[in-house]
Amino acid sequence: MLRRFSATVPLIKKLYFTFSVNEEYKIQILNRLKQIKQSNSEKDIVSNGHIENLSIDQDGRVIIDLKLDQDYRKIKSLCSDALKQFEWIKNLDIRMAPKKENISTQTNSQKRGNLQNVNKIIAVSSCKGGVGKSTIALNLTFSLQKLGFKVGIFDADVYGPSLPTLIGKEKQQLYAPEDKPKEILPIEFNGVKTMSYGYASGNQKAVIRGPMVSSIVVQLVQQTQWQNLDYLIVDMPPGTGDIQISLCQELNFNGAVIVTTPQRLSFIDVVKGIEMFDVLKVPTLSVVENMAEYVCPNCNHLHRPFGPGYMNMLQKQFGIATALSIPLYEDISKYSDLGSPVVLTLPEDHTINNLYRQLANNVVNELNRTDLSKTPTVSYDTTRRVIIIKDFEGKEKPIKSIELRSKCNCALCVDEFTGKRLNHNQKLDQEVYPQKIEPKGNYAVAIVWSDGHRSSIYPYKRLWSDEINEHKQ
Repeated sequence: MLRRFSATVPLIKKLYFTFSVNEEYKIQILNRLKQIKQSNSEKDIVSNGHIENLSIDQDGRVIIDLKLDQDYRKIKSLCSDALKQFEWIKNLDIRMAPKKENISTQTNSQKRGNLQNVNKIIAVSSCKGGVGKSTIALNLTFSLQKLGFKVGIFDADVYGPSLPTLIGKEKQQLYAPEDKPKEILPIEFNGVKTMSYGYASGNQKAVIRGPMVSSIVVQLVQQTQWQNLDYLIVDMPPGTGDIQISLCQELNFNGAVIVTTPQRLSFIDVVKGIEMFDVLKVPTLSVVENMAEYVCPNCNHLHRPFGPGYMNMLQKQFGIATALSIPLYEDISKYSDLGSPVVLTLPEDHTINNLYRQLANNVVNELNRTDLSKTPTVSYDTTRRVIIIKDFEGKEKPIKSIELRSKCNCALCVDEFTGKRLNHNQKLDQEVYPQKIEPKGNYAVAIVWSDGHRSSIYPYKRLWSDEINEHKQ
């Protein structure tokens, strides 16, 4: 027996973290921050564990890592205002605290609800709407199924759910098993399990505050009877705000696919997305440049209506070798409107099917490659005064700091349009050294330099290449 499912919103669970402080200045800061109360609570943000890390360097730079939750932006603003009274603070950096445990080390037993039998959870994300993210998420899902995997797709966009339309299930109702009334049966479409808030809400518009949205989405995905899946694709709502952060925390993503278009604004947003997932320790598996080009059916001429794009820059700056482009193609929109994924409609040897097959293989291969033991390590040897990259087999390459600093490819060092190196590199401090080295996903490291430069990112592949000269002792 089945019964109609009715969604409810659970309370948001609290997370607690610890920290330690020793210096006198830290005590001053914490005493000031204790005057800030958390929303709907008598406790201050320090007692509630919102301050995960506090550090002060000798130059008066204060770094505060804040817990990621729905109050993050509000608390960040309050902290900034509260600490203005301390004149000794020369530079205040309030940022999102990184997740302490790498997602790839999560076991299925640590996943909640009906996600315990889901092997891998993949986010398909975009930082702005209208780039075709949902279409790509759906066709990636069925391309993975064609490779022989058991796959499901979850539409996490409460404000604009598109999955019901893309598979022609706009009037679908949700049901719960008689023996488990709090669980939900997924809607199956061509052998793929699907779930969307659009099924539960019908044609009603969602007018819901952000914190409640996160709770609704998490409840919906955890109560769905996914059973045994190799991959669950999560079509994320666009953006990099509180909702996206909460979903990353709750769903323990194994990786992310980021969707963009060739415009410069979209490229800027892609960088934001990559950085958000890096902070949350979710590796970026691939970047898809959608609507990249168009072949005229009359003259067969190739056009790029939105410009040449930034794929080369993405690959060069971030080392994401699995980035690919999908063209503008009329049948993609046509079959989406008809409720039929294009990869199930076009011939198997069609260009579109080949591209989605490549994307699916990229996702599978990158997930297999994200074993931390195979990720190179990059460190600074203070005795030899060289930066050392070492692979998992022990092979290493020493690099002089000035060599690496002078070959930074960030937008401050290289003109993003011409690719030419800017003149200020000629004035670099020859004794420059790295103050901080940290991994960026599974593809690169970020370095903060002693000369104040903070935007250097070096792909591991580039560090090993002949472009970066090895230091010969």
